[in-house]
Amino acid sequence: MARSCFYRNYNWWVLICVCLGSMAFSVPFFSYGALLPYLSSMFYHTSGKVTSQAAMALQPVILLIGITLTGSLSGILEYYMNVRLLNFLLSASFVLVVGFSYFIDSYVVLTIVAVLIGTLAGQINVCNVARLSEWNPRKSGAANGIMGFFMGMSGLVGSVMCSAVINPFNKEPEVVNTTSGEEVMFVDEYVNNHTRDIWVAWAATVAVMFLPGVFILRPPTPEEVCTQDDILSGDSFESVELLPRAKPAGPDYGVKDLFRSPKFYILYLIILILSLTLLTSTELYKFIGIEAINDDKFLNLVGALGAVANAFGRVTWGLILDRFGTRATYTVAFFIQGPLTMTLHYSKWNKWGYLANLCIVSFCTGIFTCIAPACQELFGSRDISLKYALTLSAESIGCVLFFILQLGQQYLYGESVFLALMGAPSILAAILAFFCFR
Repeated sequence: MARSCFYRNYNWWVLICVCLGSMAFSVPFFSYGALLPYLSSMFYHTSGKVTSQAAMALQPVILLIGITLTGSLSGILEYYMNVRLLNFLLSASFVLVVGFSYFIDSYVVLTIVAVLIGTLAGQINVCNVARLSEWNPRKSGAANGIMGFFMGMSGLVGSVMCSAVINPFNKEPEVVNTTSGEEVMFVDEYVNNHTRDIWVAWAATVAVMFLPGVFILRPPTPEEVCTQDDILSGDSFESVELLPRAKPAGPDYGVKDLFRSPKFYILYLIILILSLTLLTSTELYKFIGIEAINDDKFLNLVGALGAVANAFGRVTWGLILDRFGTRATYTVAFFIQGPLTMTLHYSKWNKWGYLANLCIVSFCTGIFTCIAPACQELFGSRDISLKYALTLSAESIGCVLFFILQLGQQYLYGESVFLALMGAPSILAAILAFFCFR
């Protein structure tokens, strides 16, 4: 009886495992902003050399590039390997690589390891999305929104762990005179000696989150697909959709038609712009605030609450898009986040204002979860995985542009100009969405 109940609700177990797995692989990326100042101080403590803010930001940039560009590899591997075996190998490799980072105190080596972490995370992500679509054929929008919520919450988990493991006594950073000028960094011996411990803590936490999925995640059989469809067609509790029903059929572009559509290039540019504000709010919030807010625990709180805001944004913008469409949703989100990103430089002089500012920006960047629904609305559901992958590749170009502009901040202009360059394009994105997504 219990066994039969378990299999009858297998799609819900899949959803739970996917949410845990998505939170697990997202911990390093969404928590890297909290870790960067500690790593920068540790590298200086061990080598005596200053690692610039732009160089430090390169590591999470590489993580995101790996996630967006290499995820399709797992789709190819699924043709040749058992899905459960592939899931186990990817999860185990991810845990081992994250744990292995404990032994690294070199910036160059850790940057190379970031490539591996991002590559594995991207493949795990695609496997998770595939399982959700297979087991929730008529509620994939709601299921992906819930998964996105847990991805955002990973930043809360990682930031809290950074405070607890690395700086439990809330030691303040200090201004240090270096060969490169004055730098704000942590000089406390306990902080520098325990920075590497976070990798072990993350690896252990991630392993626990991955464990249920190793046993449960698999594709449904044809009989199970039919059973799920019968259940969802009835008047049971499961037939109540969390999101509104799909709208009548619209455009149905093939891949060749996609490249002929101006809307594809506009959406591509908008997603590229989104990556700028996403990286700024998740990875640089601590570097931006540390000049004015001399309270490490508060800055970690900023990151944690920003992650919570992003998680709720992922669900909320998905619901708004289903109700009002891509045009209105993207216009509002980008019009809000653009000006607020530019004001981060000024709001940091009031720590509560900075907290509110960053949380609103993070909430708006939660529109990341609306990329696939936007593709479906604008271009149709045919080959949606390929359309989604092509559109998502814009984030990789955005990562490169983000790094180039970071180098510009180091050598040509200050923080206020850099943040203006991050936020102003969002206003352009709002205008493009309003006039072009009709």
